[in-house]
Amino acid sequence: MSDIVLSSSVRQNLLSLQSTADLLATTQTRLATGKKVNTALDNPTNFFTASSLDARASDINNLLDGIGNGVQVLQAANTGITSLQKLVDTAKSIANQALQTPVGYTKSTATSGANAGVSAANLLGTTAAVTSSVAGSTLTNNATATYAVTAGTAGSAQNNNHLGAYQSVAVPGSVVLNDNTTTAVGITGATKLAGVAGAASDNLSTNFTALDTLTVNGTTITFNSGSGTTGSATAGTLSIDITTGDVQDVVDAIDAISGGAAATFNAGAITLNTGTTADLNITGTALAKLGLSAAVTPRTNAAPTPAAITGATKLSGTATPTSDALSTAFTTADTIVVNGTTINFTAAGSGLQDATHVRIDDDVTALLGKINAISGGTSAINATTGAITLSTGTGADITTSGSGLAKLGLIAETITRTSTPATAPQISGATVLSGATGTDSLTSAFTTADTITVNGTTINFTAAGSGLQDATHVRIDDNINALLAKVDAISGGTGSAVTAGKVTLNAGTAADLVISGSTGALAKLGLAAGTTARSTPANAGLSGQTLTIGATGGGTATSITFGTGANQVSTLDQLNAALSANNLQASVSTTGRITLTTTNDAASANIGALGGTITDPGNIFAGITVQTASQDAASQATRASLVSQYNNVIDQIRTTAQDSSFNGVNLLNGDQLKLVFNETGTSTLNITGVLFDPAGLGLGALNKGTDFIDNAATNKVLSALNDASSTLRSQASALGSNLSVVQVRQDFSKNLINVLQTGSSNLTLADTNEEAANSQALATRQSIAVSALALANQSQQSVLQLLR
Repeated sequence: MSDIVLSSSVRQNLLSLQSTADLLATTQTRLATGKKVNTALDNPTNFFTASSLDARASDINNLLDGIGNGVQVLQAANTGITSLQKLVDTAKSIANQALQTPVGYTKSTATSGANAGVSAANLLGTTAAVTSSVAGSTLTNNATATYAVTAGTAGSAQNNNHLGAYQSVAVPGSVVLNDNTTTAVGITGATKLAGVAGAASDNLSTNFTALDTLTVNGTTITFNSGSGTTGSATAGTLSIDITTGDVQDVVDAIDAISGGAAATFNAGAITLNTGTTADLNITGTALAKLGLSAAVTPRTNAAPTPAAITGATKLSGTATPTSDALSTAFTTADTIVVNGTTINFTAAGSGLQDATHVRIDDDVTALLGKINAISGGTSAINATTGAITLSTGTGADITTSGSGLAKLGLIAETITRTSTPATAPQISGATVLSGATGTDSLTSAFTTADTITVNGTTINFTAAGSGLQDATHVRIDDNINALLAKVDAISGGTGSAVTAGKVTLNAGTAADLVISGSTGALAKLGLAAGTTARSTPANAGLSGQTLTIGATGGGTATSITFGTGANQVSTLDQLNAALSANNLQASVSTTGRITLTTTNDAASANIGALGGTITDPGNIFAGITVQTASQDAASQATRASLVSQYNNVIDQIRTTAQDSSFNGVNLLNGDQLKLVFNETGTSTLNITGVLFDPAGLGLGALNKGTDFIDNAATNKVLSALNDASSTLRSQASALGSNLSVVQVRQDFSKNLINVLQTGSSNLTLADTNEEAANSQALATRQSIAVSALALANQSQQSVLQLLR
């Protein structure tokens, strides 16, 4: 073709025609595809941007299927919860039927003997009694007696609870091999936490996962997959990346938290160390993968270094190398009784600190100070042996007892002050209750710790000069006549007095005289605790008598005092109110017999053990036998049938929970649902399932003859069903919240796909109107170019004509 020569005009027209043909081909391609950018050559920027947008839209579209499945999993779980709620309601209906069924027992009863004059409105009776009196022993005052201090026997030597210095303890694990498929060897610090097994691999044979946990002395180490190792072990924020981390990273973190020496490796076995600052407590799912076990390993101590106690030694404290506490610590259950006054011990940090209370975190000096304050004596601690010695004062002997004495090396004993005997005058009504030696006062002085109880009312003693003077309080610097006036006012008696050195009490006619008191209080007046009956016995009904009933059918044990005083019982209504908490009720017959009966709630139970003065010989409940409850066969058969119906419902709850799955995921059977919302996997939602079988709901099958046998047993079942309903409603709310989140993200993904595809189209789609116009213009240009080419060839045709 190179031998053909074209003229300049022909060649120019040919080039124009070729250019027009190229443009026309491009326009026709755009019209055929609808796009103005079909290849990277058309517009590289638009082409690759549009491709990226289309790829992302495709990735998100692929995630929509998973999101849609997640919606169905949640809806399946919600459907299951709805069904479970209906089944629980059915079980409640069955339990309520049991409540409406006849109680099923002939109830336990106890009936008293007849008691004339007793009625529902008056359980006490009205017959009057005749007064009587009681006289004490002859007493002398301490006008001429003199006393000197006496030291008691020294206690045993006492050392504190010093320990030797703390020492670290090794905590060996078992051998763990790596996952090298050619020759597996023991792991080292360089062994990776996770990886693919191979001929040259050095990874744990059981890989760590992001769900593994490891807790050391209360500080948790977490793991992640691909997010990098971040945080600090000692700050409790460490998260180790299992894709890059190795075994050394884990043991270093354990060492940092425990304060122990560096862990060692021996043929694949890791040995940890407790350190000296604390015991080593390790737990978590990751331990077994390292050949370790969850355990608490105590640090040890060297030989102890005890020292003799001092006044600064604490009553209670943990033994350490620097501790200074008693070798046997005081507890809040301990007591020390000094001359009838009890010193109690309260918890560390307690605000209760008074004359009879000592905190267990106080020291020995504080406790001895309380003892001295009560006894009026002194105490000393031997600086060499730590032995404690108590001494009397001149005012009183010391009598000690209580569980706390042995912890001080002391024993229960009485230390008698030395005295110079003298013949003292007999006491009189003017003798003072408490006074100095050599005065007209009682030989054994009253203290503010003493009490005297008269017919259930307690008389307390207040300090000398105290302003508190009422019906139940007497100052210790008052005389005997003032005290006897209080006793008469309470007993209803008259004329109690001191005659020939003896205190004589005259009881009233309203009731017998019952006196008691704190240890030694009555003896200071020459009296003894006891009951003095009115000289002519009379039928006083139940007044002053007591009734105790042991716990019945899970109720609260009852203690009743009959009478018209505060918190006492005198009518049937008051008696029933007192019995209600113990599942009992009472009735009174026309002959005055009181019958106790169990309520429907405790129909299967027997009345608890009866006690109190009302059961004493001669009283109305003396020798009474409690009639035991017996089953009613027909009613119990009905209740047994209801147990079978209930158990069928429980079985349905189990199978319904197991069937509430979609595509193999069951959120009601403990499964977990993870949804991914974006193409990079950085936006996810983890939904942890629950175990809603009967055990997970706190329910279980019932047993015939044990459950539904009475209202109390049935109410326990109803309580469990109500708790299960609350649990189901709570979980339904949580699932609904998660479903809303998933549906919002589903709609968001659909709209985002539309935005991405629209953006891609805007970059590549052609304007068909424009391209159609271009096509017409190019066709016209092509036609003109052909005509111009023909004209350019005419001169050559003329030459051809001459040759012819």
